[in-house]
Amino acid sequence: MLAKLNIPSDLEFIDYELFNSFGVKCYIKRDDQIHSEISGNKWRKLSLNIEKYKQGKYEALLTFGGAYSNHIHATAALGRDMEIPTIGIIRGEELTPDSNATLKAAAEAGMQLVFVSREEDSWRYERDYKELLRRKYGNVLVIEEGGANYLGVIGCTAIVSEIDINPDYYILPSGTGTTAAGILMGVDEQKVISVPVFKKGDFIQDEIANLLQVSGLGEVEVAEKLKDLILATNYAFGGYGKFNQTLIDFINQVFNETGLKLDQIYTGKMFYALCDMVKTGVIPSGSTVVAVHTGGLQGTSSIADQLVFEV
Repeated sequence: MLAKLNIPSDLEFIDYELFNSFGVKCYIKRDDQIHSEISGNKWRKLSLNIEKYKQGKYEALLTFGGAYSNHIHATAALGRDMEIPTIGIIRGEELTPDSNATLKAAAEAGMQLVFVSREEDSWRYERDYKELLRRKYGNVLVIEEGGANYLGVIGCTAIVSEIDINPDYYILPSGTGTTAAGILMGVDEQKVISVPVFKKGDFIQDEIANLLQVSGLGEVEVAEKLKDLILATNYAFGGYGKFNQTLIDFINQVFNETGLKLDQIYTGKMFYALCDMVKTGVIPSGSTVVAVHTGGLQGTSSIADQLVFEV
């Protein structure tokens, strides 16, 4: 039985000295509080896919992810609570269910984890992989990595519809670009800042463009929407899953001043980018920003001894 969801999630003003000194108002969209495990943008990307699962009488959900995938963690928890069998195809043949807290939690929730090499994982971009997977695993509903499909994008448009202010900017961390695509679908001229968590994050723009097309926008409409997209690609801290002491110290400093908990994989990098863009004037004085907290706090368990807050 799925626990009650906190929808719409709260929008909280953050009183942070840096923003105050530069004349910027910042609000946090607390999607991390939607659910204790299925939090952040994960429920939004999964909710309509779950409806498709129910209507199609599938036997299981099958999806993909990396070692620290919040999507894998959330899908496993959702499957456990709704009594839906789940299968996760995980990049990294060297990994095991005990490699980190995210994978351990997914396995404990009942997800069948299948570890493949990065070379094996790449084939799904080249063939009719869904049919091949169904032959191997049965009548499964295949959900793209990170919920990156039409239903995932449409689910994320609700982030904008729940907000009753008119910000100048939205900012969020990006893995697949699905949430950024959903927010772009929902905004009207506001700028959307995507902070890729990968070392070479420029590919996110092509992913977002493709998701917008999949979601029904024509070529001209996509081009117009992309004018509102700002890619902040210099804040990956070395790549996916990578971080350093500077980021850890920053996460602790933000918590000490505001009480806001961030993680080192996604939201910490996003908030660091936001602060830097305010300091450098990319986000000018007088602006109002909505930062989307996409959850993922379970990932902080691996660095719990370095944090000033309880994980």
